Amino acid sequence: MFATKNLTLIAVLFHIIGFVGILFYKPAIMQLATPWHLLLMMLFFVVAVAAQHKHIWKWIVLVFPFGFAIEWLGVHKSILFGHYAYTSVLGLSWQQVPLLIAFNWVFVLYASASLAQAFTANKILAPLSAATIATFFDWVMEPAAIKLHYWHWFQAGVPLSNYVSWWLISLLLAILWQFLKYQFNQFAVNLLLIQLLFFAIIQSHI
Repeated sequence: MFATKNLTLIAVLFHIIGFVGILFYKPAIMQLATPWHLLLMMLFFVVAVAAQHKHIWKWIVLVFPFGFAIEWLGVHKSILFGHYAYTSVLGLSWQQVPLLIAFNWVFVLYASASLAQAFTANKILAPLSAATIATFFDWVMEPAAIKLHYWHWFQAGVPLSNYVSWWLISLLLAILWQFLKYQFNQFAVNLLLIQLLFFAIIQSHI
């Protein structure tokens, strides 16, 4: 409880600083801090979940390379999501795919599955709900991420295939989460909601 509360407060503070910096300071300078900010949030996530589930490494080992693979297919073959490319804003990349993006799949799906579990324990409804939550998160994030120059699309607007693929892939990972018998994690949900609010505010203010 103590760790969750304090990690959440720190996460809120960092996102407020990021928002103020983007809105009132120099966006280019704030972009330099983006990968470090995201890395810190992912570290908080791992620490919080590891305190509850010692075998979180299984989730990371399975989902990180999977997330990287589907992003590689998207970037190089325009398969699944559409035709898009990442910029250098998200930091260290390999094969033009930022490593943080692969880890983003680790976080978003764990958090979405946790949030879904808070509403239902039904083995069918929970994965369906988790997939819907994750896709909604992407829907809110997309326009903000484009404005922040995280990535860009080569066509006008975000294609429907992006959201369809997000939902189907998220459903698969949510089923995996359920199979591995993970449980609700408060900090993961808190961070997901913090980021959701952050992207929603960014979308409407810049």
